[in-house]
This record gives sequence, structure tokens and C-alpha cells, in this order.
Amino acid sequence: MTKNKFKLAGSSHMTPIENMNRKEIRIKSDAARIKEIVFLNGQDGEKANSVQQYVNLERSKTFVDGSTISNLDRLGNRPRLKVSFSKPGTHQFIVKCRPHADNADYSDGELARNPRFKYQKEQKSYTTESDGSLILPLDDFFTSLAGKDKYVFDATDTGGQTVSTGNLEVHRLIYLVEIKMRSLKSCANSLSIVEKEFAKHNIRLVNLPTVETDYLSNIGHEEKQTFLKNLEKAYSTSKAKSVEPYSIAVTYTGHLAIKKSKHRILQPSVKVGPGCPKELVEIVGDTPSSDSPIYFYLWQNLDSEDWFVSARFIKDSGTRADIVNIPRNKCTAVSEKPNSPKAAKVSIDVSALPAATGTIELIVHTVDYMRAGMAFSGVNVICVGTQAWWETIDEHEQNLTIIHELGHKIGMVPDGTGKWPDKPPTWYDNAKGHVGNHCFNGLPPNLTRYDGDVDGRRTKCVMFGASNGKTEFCTNCAPIVRKVDMSDGWEPL
Repeated sequence: MTKNKFKLAGSSHMTPIENMNRKEIRIKSDAARIKEIVFLNGQDGEKANSVQQYVNLERSKTFVDGSTISNLDRLGNRPRLKVSFSKPGTHQFIVKCRPHADNADYSDGELARNPRFKYQKEQKSYTTESDGSLILPLDDFFTSLAGKDKYVFDATDTGGQTVSTGNLEVHRLIYLVEIKMRSLKSCANSLSIVEKEFAKHNIRLVNLPTVETDYLSNIGHEEKQTFLKNLEKAYSTSKAKSVEPYSIAVTYTGHLAIKKSKHRILQPSVKVGPGCPKELVEIVGDTPSSDSPIYFYLWQNLDSEDWFVSARFIKDSGTRADIVNIPRNKCTAVSEKPNSPKAAKVSIDVSALPAATGTIELIVHTVDYMRAGMAFSGVNVICVGTQAWWETIDEHEQNLTIIHELGHKIGMVPDGTGKWPDKPPTWYDNAKGHVGNHCFNGLPPNLTRYDGDVDGRRTKCVMFGASNGKTEFCTNCAPIVRKVDMSDGWEPL
């Protein structure tokens, strides 16, 4: 009886009472739910929960080295994402890019000037393939370019279930090739200070094998083209060629001195003739004030050119016929220390001249100023002086110089135009001293110039216009280093 009743349950053969008391048992299959969203990490379908993304590099096999860059998916600011469901079939879902709260804060002006500063804010809708998974189109999601920024990608199914990736952390990369002059022994042996400072802002410096170039003792205005020609030849043999436009050449020389040609000094009221002592001429500025003369050093041991141009004695109330030339062998540079080329005085033997009183005119080449380093505009080269004022610059100071000049190469200190971030509140340009844009953090904001002798000691930023012992970007400049767009790279030699 029981067997027959179960067999007929719910049928027309059951009595009304039996139908009222029946309890149905329904078997529900599990609905497909979203299972994961992951970063793809190579062409073989390898997955990663969290990744480091080198956003300034092109998506090219050229930059895949198997260590720093393991595969194509870690290049560029558009990650490959894959969503999977628990079951096969076509399933709908949405994806949204979620930035971390402490990401760089780009201003409205910055976002308007450079679209690369933006990330994909709007969510997007998708439907999986029949196997229940989908690799999202590569161009659909992108991050900003700010180093240390982090992003998470959330995927939500129609039932409201959300899954998330781990962090995508933004990094940048620059390839460095050192070009060293043959026989130059004063180059830095390590760039560890440079590497550590840029690493703070998620800029990785990859050192390529060093190459050599011809020796030049000084790079001034006259030597610039020869220097660049020599560098181009050496650079063409380096591995930097293969990773353009993201390579920068770090070159070294002895001095980076700028010549003040034919510097004229007049020394009046000089008595000359037999028995007269040697006349000491100080090399001062053309129009120095009486209380603060400007002294210049003679152009010595910097290149093949001698400091001496001419010297002559002009008799008071005399005629042109009374002018007497003083030969080179009667003029001696007076060094500050024995055997040092650092000399700001010239001793002139006047005893062989006819007895008279008058003016000595001395014309010499002097050092206008010396540079610790320089960044060549329009080309991927910075140059580091390993000597200044005839003394060797130590490794720490050379690292400081490289940080400063690399800072210029990545866009420091920006003026708030074009593709660049806003300028910092402590920005100054050529009009207030030094060549290029710099940072005066540590000095008052209302100074007429920022190139006084004591200014450097009070400054707080490696981007001050003169060497100041600092190796770090200040609190005003560091956020900009983080924000800069390096995706265009640099014009190669």
C-alpha cells in the first residue's frame, strides 16, 4: 500500500485529503558564482594575485630580461586581467578599478594637462565565454603613472558576490650606462646612493655594462661638441642602444670649468724700472667694489691653453710710443699653496722696464665658474665632474651630482606646464640664479636671487642649483618625483 501511494503521489489518482497533506522535495542545483579575478603573468596563462607594474616601459619583448621584467604582462600601465566563474557557461559581471587611499593626488590642472595621470575610474560590464571565464581586453583598464601607487581590481557577479585581485603596485625603470674616460681614475666606483634615493620613489635603475671614451681633461663650451661626438661613438657600442628610449648615459670627466676669456685687469700707480720690486697683481673682477672684490683663479692645468694672454706697461701721460710689452717669462702665477695650480695672483718682474710710473694692463684667461655636473638638453646624457677647483670630488659627492642631474632628466623641477606636474612652492628659475629650474627649499621665498655664497648651506633639497651636500629630494619635490611621466623616455645620442 505504501509503495503504491508514493508511486502515485501528486497524481490525479490521489484523494483531495492526500493532495493537501503532500510535502514536495525539490533538488536545487548550485548556481554559477564568480570565483576569481587575477592578473595574468605570462603567455602560458600563469596567474598572479599581486604584481609590480613597470608603467613607463613599452609592452615589448625588448625589456623582458627574466629577472626584473619576467614577462610582457609586467610592462605598461594596462594589466591583463582574467575572471573565472565556478561553472562553465556565459555569465555576466562587472569590473572596477579601485585605487588605494594613499595614492598620489593629481590636481585638476595636472589631469587636464596630461591624460596619462588618470586611471580608469568607470566600471565596465562583461559576459564570460562559454567555458565560464574571460580575459579582459587589454585596453579596458589602465593605471596612473605615479610610483608607489597601488590598485585593486574588483569583479562582481549578478548575484552581488565580489572577488578582488591583490595589489598592482606602480614602478618605473631607467637603464643607466656609465661611459668613463680612459685613464680617468677619479670616477665613482658605486652608484648605490643614487639607486637608493630613486628606489624610494619606485624608480629602479638598471646598470648596463660600462663602456669607455677618449680622455678630455675639461668640458667647457669649446669642448662640448667634441665630447658629444666621442660619447656617441662609445654609446653606439653599448647595450643602451637596445633599450632606447629608456636609457641614460652617465659620463665622467675631470673638470667642468667654464673659461672667462681675456680677462682684463688694470693696476695703476705702478713704479717700474731698475731696482723696482716685482708687482703683485690680484686677479679680480672687472669692476669690483672696494669692500668686496671678486677674485678669479687663473686658467691653469685645465686643458692645453695657457692662462697668459698679454701684459704691458702704459706710462702715465705717455703716448702710444711709450707702451711697453711685458713678455710671458716675466709673469709668474702665484699659487695659494706650493705646487698647486690654484692661483689668483700674478707676480710681474718690472725691473727690466725703463724707469717710470704708470699702469700695468694684464690680460689673462681665468675660471669663470665650475660645475659639479650637467644634464645635456635634448639628449640622454648627463656628465659628472670628478674634480673641482683642482681637487678630486669624492664618491659621495659624485652620487649627489648624479641624483641632481638625473632629477633634471626625469623632469625636475617642473614649471607646471605641458605634460609635467605642478611646480612646487619653492621653485625658481634662471632669473633668480643657476641654469635651469631648481628648488630653494630652506631659503626665504622672497629673495631676489638664490645663488649667494651662503645659500647652499641652508637649503634642504638635492635640486638646489648648486652642490649643497644633500642627496634627497625635499618634501616639496619628492611628491613630484613620484608623479612624473617618464613614458616618452629620452632622445638618444
